[in-house]
Amino acid sequence: MKLLAPFTKLLSILWHSLRRLPHLGSLSFLAVLIVLGVCQYKGYHVKFMPPPISRIDDLPKGWEPTPEWVNMVLYLRPYLTLFMLLGGVVYHIVIIRAYPNVRRMLLPTWIAAFVLTFWAVGGSLFERWEMSRIEARGEEFSIGAYGIHIGFLVGMFMSAPLALTYFQRCKIMERYVLKSFLQPLVFCMLGFFSLWVVMDLKDNLAQFQENKIAMSQVMLFYFKLLPFIYVSVAPVTLLLATLYSLGRMSRSNEIISMLGAGKSLGQVLRPIFIMGAYMSFLGMAANYEWAPMAEGNKKALLSDPKDIGGDNVLSLGLVYRNNEDHRTWFVGLVPTDLGGQNLRRVEVYQEDENGKLVKAWKSKSAKWWPDEKAWSFYSGVEVLYADGIIVSIKNFPEQLGKNRFDQVGWTETPWILLSGSITPEFLGVPTLLAYLSANKSYEERKLAPFRTHLFYRFAVPMQCLVIVLVAAALGVVFSRRGMLGGVASSVFIFFILLFIDSLFLKMGTNSRMAPWLAPWMPHLILGCVGAVLFYFRSQNRDFPKLTSPFEIFDAAKFLVSGMWGAVTGRA
Repeated sequence: MKLLAPFTKLLSILWHSLRRLPHLGSLSFLAVLIVLGVCQYKGYHVKFMPPPISRIDDLPKGWEPTPEWVNMVLYLRPYLTLFMLLGGVVYHIVIIRAYPNVRRMLLPTWIAAFVLTFWAVGGSLFERWEMSRIEARGEEFSIGAYGIHIGFLVGMFMSAPLALTYFQRCKIMERYVLKSFLQPLVFCMLGFFSLWVVMDLKDNLAQFQENKIAMSQVMLFYFKLLPFIYVSVAPVTLLLATLYSLGRMSRSNEIISMLGAGKSLGQVLRPIFIMGAYMSFLGMAANYEWAPMAEGNKKALLSDPKDIGGDNVLSLGLVYRNNEDHRTWFVGLVPTDLGGQNLRRVEVYQEDENGKLVKAWKSKSAKWWPDEKAWSFYSGVEVLYADGIIVSIKNFPEQLGKNRFDQVGWTETPWILLSGSITPEFLGVPTLLAYLSANKSYEERKLAPFRTHLFYRFAVPMQCLVIVLVAAALGVVFSRRGMLGGVASSVFIFFILLFIDSLFLKMGTNSRMAPWLAPWMPHLILGCVGAVLFYFRSQNRDFPKLTSPFEIFDAAKFLVSGMWGAVTGRA
């Protein structure tokens, strides 16, 4: 403790200085404007502007220069991003000075949320426009999927001031329950996040060092993994926080006192249910695209650079068969940046309707032009066959100083070539929709894993709400006895949820159950169990043991009478 004394003293001085120095919020905002001015004077934007064109021969025929408004956006974007980062510091200073007055924290939070939403949505729309102009993979774009993505962005940023407004308008009792729940929730969340990162770093540190990955890249890697970590640890975090907070309130008879004040159990636990629904929404937003992509990027980062020659690679040794047009593709390497790099070691074999080889193209590299819907093959040969025997081999013709062969009218795109070898586990919702749209001709059994994971992206975050419902029913006790049994039952049900979640997911991917139903079945089953248990607990009835037909009949009769009373208003 003596070693930490100077550090804690420094933190105390800093805290009191932030809260007491006059005009600190205005001065910090002025400092942000000065930093932005200095960065503009030093030319901070230059490295973010597009490089000048150096190889005109590699441009497609329909290429047009960048519009002037785009250059203006590219000029302003780095300063807006810098303003967001520095403005975040100013916002936290204002919040520290306003704490614990929630009313004073509302206005700066609403302003920050609107600015962040504008920045995030505007940046996303501009990136989408750029991708539509220079889409180098030919991936089909879904307006509906992109609209949901924008909705999640707006919901995530605007949820903070909405949550603060809800907390400010809560009654004293509701605010107390929320505080009692948030304390263990934040503690458990930070603990599980830290534990996950430490354990993963322990397993992969040697590989990071072997691949010579810089520390800054490792930190950025784990920052991008946060959505995946959140989806993984949120259910167990909610389970422990709910059991701890309700167990502590039950032991001190606080819940009985609240019920004695005329509140129902549902009203008492309403803040916990709202937090469960909110964390389910955050998990759905994270699992929509960011979490599966982060998990896939982890495998790419840990791959051996010797296997890919130091390049960022999407796929190695790709094989694609076009049954409709009787073409077979062999691609040695597919780079990540298809806009700036070409596919390497590309071979295309054309057959006739009888399956006989008639022509082949073998090249060192190939590029797809999205505007022209055309392929260009470089430094290769064209081979002609007759009855499976080579009859001639000729080099590609000279075009603009290169051996180049152009082909227009083929239906294949880089995305279609890749779609034959990708797996659904690391794909977000937009990519899954693009895959299903590009491969409609596949049999249903091959598409079942992708359809199942499409619905699984929305279903798995609902574990948070199901876990809260079950833990609330089993964590509340009206006596000192039975608390340990409720905790053990909650943990047991949580592991059952994980088991049947994997079971039904496997059933959906193997076409043994409808893809839209399989991901939701675990949550429907345990959600109904949790609702029944909570109803019995709210009526101060013992849970049915269901060991005899009479007990089953009695429990069913109680449930039916309760539902009938709720419908008729006689409950």
